Amino acid sequence: MSDATEKHIPRGVIVEFDFTVLPGHQLLLEACKGPFAAAKLEFDATLMARYMLGKMFTRGIAALAESQQKAAPEAAPIITECNAAFAAALTRTLTEAPPTEFVAFAKMLLARGVKVIIISRAAADAVRALFPDAGNLLVVQTDTSSGFGFLGWDVWRRTARKNGLRERLCVAITGSGSSVKGVLSSSMGAFFRENPLVAHQDFGGADGAIKTFGKTLANDIAHVLRI
Repeated sequence: MSDATEKHIPRGVIVEFDFTVLPGHQLLLEACKGPFAAAKLEFDATLMARYMLGKMFTRGIAALAESQQKAAPEAAPIITECNAAFAAALTRTLTEAPPTEFVAFAKMLLARGVKVIIISRAAADAVRALFPDAGNLLVVQTDTSSGFGFLGWDVWRRTARKNGLRERLCVAITGSGSSVKGVLSSSMGAFFRENPLVAHQDFGGADGAIKTFGKTLANDIAHVLRI
């Protein structure tokens, strides 16, 4: 394929919004404390990082229970309650403190003709309201992954395909080493924003770490996407 032809193929940036723009891992920790306490399982930041993060939700619950020498409780009710509390916390945080830095950054990408896809469990209307004039190049997608604190490779690939994008012409903005692994498995570029709860994870293979959402990052992503 010639460079001239390839330039007309859409490019995309897929954003793991909850864990990069919003403080999702901390909000997830707080959201799950009540349901785990009701299931008589100890749960704090250390236990979450050791037994839950980077695992499928059901496996994480089983591993947490085993570490406390307890029978694994029924996972479905815990997952449902955690997801509901997490979604509410995300929406509340988003409306109370709109992420103006990220909004400005996303507009830089949109101005270059890059499709920006935001994956979030926050209320879609609240996320979309940040970009009243974005048009069709901005997509807000709700995708409840079965992974705890990360998105699996299938989510990244499905998101690209649903939005008419080729994986190799997409870059993902991720919030964990587990997500980076899934992104690389999907043949996308990857930038990550680390936080203490996932600092122990492997971020190897990513194109770069995110300190701030700004012009430098927008230029770096444009370079990876060859625009």
